[in-house]
Amino acid sequence: MAIYHFNTHPIGRAAGHSAVAAAAYRSASRLVDERTHEVFDFTRKRGVMSAEVVTPDGVPVPDRAALWNSAEVAERRKDSRVAREWRIALPHELDASQRRELALEMAKIIANRYQVAADVCIHAPDKQGDDRNFHVHILATTRTIDKDGKLGDKPGTKSVIELGNKDRKKVGIPGTSQGDILELRREWAAAANRAFERAGLDIRIDHRSYKEQGVELTPTRHIGADAVAMDRRGLEADRIDIHNADRQEQARQITERPEIILDKITA
Repeated sequence: MAIYHFNTHPIGRAAGHSAVAAAAYRSASRLVDERTHEVFDFTRKRGVMSAEVVTPDGVPVPDRAALWNSAEVAERRKDSRVAREWRIALPHELDASQRRELALEMAKIIANRYQVAADVCIHAPDKQGDDRNFHVHILATTRTIDKDGKLGDKPGTKSVIELGNKDRKKVGIPGTSQGDILELRREWAAAANRAFERAGLDIRIDHRSYKEQGVELTPTRHIGADAVAMDRRGLEADRIDIHNADRQEQARQITERPEIILDKITA
């Protein structure tokens, strides 16, 4: 089965992060943070297969440096969210062109839904990791972009997904941020499945948990990039052991009861 991995997290100053630095690293480029005068040069980074900015329909595409410096300048608080990252596993069953098309399609969905700009950076698998681990970093602005390609810097220009649920209710916006994320998880599964169909592949992914799908398998637990890095350096990483044990338990369950998963992969 194709791998399903779709998560999101904010990038904020409270943790000492910079939108300019994040964009430079993910795109393997050299960017200067005009607010702090720091230079972030990641041009020697390997494994970035493509990097391009996506905007809502009808909105001109800004220069990467101008976009992320605008994102930094727009925020005045020391604990501001300056970007939001969506990290998504791209199907290794697709070729490079098909993966790029799929990543841009999902970025466009996010851009149109929230009227934001998104930096779409596709990374190849790490040489020391799983060679199927193609993935995309979609770095989205937390403020809306106008029809002239300018990022908002006034109150009321924060994108909906950045608003707390109480703030959404005050201005009459239905739903919750968690509900938005769940809906985008559904959108990703639908987009990926359309890509499989276009490629003539009899593969499908499902955004739901094993429990919601009625699959009696022990779910694996997210271990995080830090634990993976520790494991590669030969250091102790308890979460790696937990993850490996979970995968071994899944394999045991499937071996003993193949019907658990057979219906899902032959549907």
